Amino acid sequence: MQSEPIVQHWLVSVARASGLDGAGELRVSSGTRTDEAWKLVASRTGVTERDLAARVARHYRLEIAELPSADVHAHKLLPAHMARDLRILALCYTDRTIVVATADPVGMEAERAVAHVSGRNVEFRIAPPSELAAAVERTYREEAQDRPAAPPAASDADTGPKVLVVDDDADTRLMLHGVLEQQGFRVDEAEDGTQAMEMLTAGDRYDLVTLDLQMEEMHGLEVLRRIRTSVATANLPVVVATGSDSPAVEMELFEAGADDFVVKPVDPPRFLLRVRAVLRRRSAYTPGIQGSGPF
Repeated sequence: MQSEPIVQHWLVSVARASGLDGAGELRVSSGTRTDEAWKLVASRTGVTERDLAARVARHYRLEIAELPSADVHAHKLLPAHMARDLRILALCYTDRTIVVATADPVGMEAERAVAHVSGRNVEFRIAPPSELAAAVERTYREEAQDRPAAPPAASDADTGPKVLVVDDDADTRLMLHGVLEQQGFRVDEAEDGTQAMEMLTAGDRYDLVTLDLQMEEMHGLEVLRRIRTSVATANLPVVVATGSDSPAVEMELFEAGADDFVVKPVDPPRFLLRVRAVLRRRSAYTPGIQGSGPF
């Protein structure tokens, strides 16, 4: 009985198309881990992983990733566990696009996950897996080490402003939680409007709420109106995240009592500036609003 032919890893096709020595005899299963496949193909064809990266980039008409030149804010769009699990690193971004380094440009899982979390179109650039893994660890480790050196308002995890992140999308909550926590804010999460109102009226004091507008169970506008009509939360600062920047939506939000809003996909530096500006304004005009340090 004849055995079924092996389904080759996509790197084998690249090696053969590039005319690498010994590529015709390569046998690497499609189920092989990407980093192992790179090592096998590179060693058996006599090239370095960096040279192989150049051939992969040419084959798929992509660019080589310049890992040392990554935007210092870009990685904040992706949770650390996602970057490590999928072996990717965000390099730069705009309001519509995020550029990501990868060693697996044909992997749909990474593209879907990054697009979902960041709300942006994904563009891949190629990096050897060993260099990419080192860059991911270095980036997120350095970020953790840098936290104690942050400004006073963002360095004390026990006394920093307390924020409730309300969003029915778990990945978005995770991203906003990480962005805020990295800057010293204390963060709780609510997965819908009902849970948010329960938490807000349960006795815990919050300094600010970030509120998703488009939620299925209870629309963000309804949550905002309930916050403003409750004696316990009437003066609570609220920053709304919305997918629209139309003047009509802006007027509706401010009429309902929003202090400010950000447009999705959320830009972390801009988001933090809005949060701090709202806290600064509220602390200036409302006695009793908590805060720790200059905003």
